[in-house]
Amino acid sequence: MDTIRELFYGNIHPYERDIPKDSEGDRLNKLITRHEAALKSTLNEHEAEILEKLKDALTDQSSLCECEGFINGFRIGVRLMTESFYTGE
Repeated sequence: MDTIRELFYGNIHPYERDIPKDSEGDRLNKLITRHEAALKSTLNEHEAEILEKLKDALTDQSSLCECEGFINGFRIGVRLMTESFYTGE
């Protein structure tokens, strides 16, 4: 029950995770940051605002997809656990 209590009180954040240095995720983040900086240097103020709005929308979309994936994975895990207790009798 400690896990449920910790989740309730906000001490567990399943959507947060560290990206190890020199991992594929770290490499991709650096690449994205480099390309974003190069693009921003060519934009005027209005275009930069549009880019920020696009990034915000993409972040929201990614969060939504991650949430749905978490929910679906949790449901599958519960089904597997439930089925493991079923003896077929």
